[in-house]
Amino acid sequence: MLGPLVHRFQEARWGLYQKLESDLHELRYLFWETTRRCNLACRHCGSDCGRDDSLPGLPGELVLKVLGDIAAAWDARGIMLVVSGGEPLVRPDLFEILARAQALGFRIGMVTNGWALSGAVADRLASVGLESIVVSLDGPRAQHDWLRARDGAFDRAVGALRNLVERRIPIVEAITCVTPGSLPHLEATYEIVRATGANYWRVFNIFPIGRAKDNPDLLLAPGHFRTLVDSLAALRARGAREGVKVNLSEEGYLGFDVEPRVRDGVYFCRAGVNIAGIMADGTFAACPNLPAWMGQGHAASESFVDVWNDRYQIFRDRSWMKTGRCAGCAHFDMCRGNSLHIWDPERQEPAWCHYEMLHPK
Repeated sequence: MLGPLVHRFQEARWGLYQKLESDLHELRYLFWETTRRCNLACRHCGSDCGRDDSLPGLPGELVLKVLGDIAAAWDARGIMLVVSGGEPLVRPDLFEILARAQALGFRIGMVTNGWALSGAVADRLASVGLESIVVSLDGPRAQHDWLRARDGAFDRAVGALRNLVERRIPIVEAITCVTPGSLPHLEATYEIVRATGANYWRVFNIFPIGRAKDNPDLLLAPGHFRTLVDSLAALRARGAREGVKVNLSEEGYLGFDVEPRVRDGVYFCRAGVNIAGIMADGTFAACPNLPAWMGQGHAASESFVDVWNDRYQIFRDRSWMKTGRCAGCAHFDMCRGNSLHIWDPERQEPAWCHYEMLHPK
């Protein structure tokens, strides 16, 4: 373990890097929330999506106008366009828009629950040059189907991962939402992911937003979180030997002695710095799970390029977040108030502090 002075030096250096990246704010990742409609109604959904949602998504021609403006302003080959939802595969014109986006130069990624990802759909995704895809897999069958609130969801997710691996999609990643009930099944989940052939596995804990806000049984206590980190560190070492890249999702700062045990990189919330998005209602956003007041413009009336260049300042200068539990924190320049979707506007502090959970005072 490195000493405190070395940690502080590393934090100071990384803090300067974050400031430089924020000042430059080069767009590298653009998510498109295709729709709020979904073929599942998961217990923890941050967007509170469902099968009968009334927000089908921004019209295709307006999406393509935004993408065209971005491609004209910057080199689209350096930008990953990731389609999400809701469930993107329920949108009828999805593949037409993806083909047009690929022609503009964008690299294509997707986040899906896997329910509709048959072999034929996997073929279509391969045909539009899909480079990476994330499929939700929340544990063994009982745990996954319970969280996804639909019998058969586990089998569909496993089948989706296998279909994608067979089509040689470069990055096939399973992502697992850990609850107190699924925490004891982490090793079994790793085994399932490895058996599908997926080459990435990412794990994260659920936060009190969306549907999970009213379901405390989904949330990890500090002791759970410490167990998660220790278990994942062991599985990450195993994955390095067995060809599976294992990572804890980049949700909060853990400390320089912990970060390399569970992640490829050091924590940095890049929302509004290198990441932006188009929400289903046309709002220009920085992260799919942020509240509406953090929206920065609208596709129907504004140029994304202008908005990206002239706004997004609340994401690039986080000094306004140095309040509450963060006010006197020695790690603020490194952490910058934690991930924005965890921010509690009523308490004026993050609802979770990962560092405190791992390093209790």
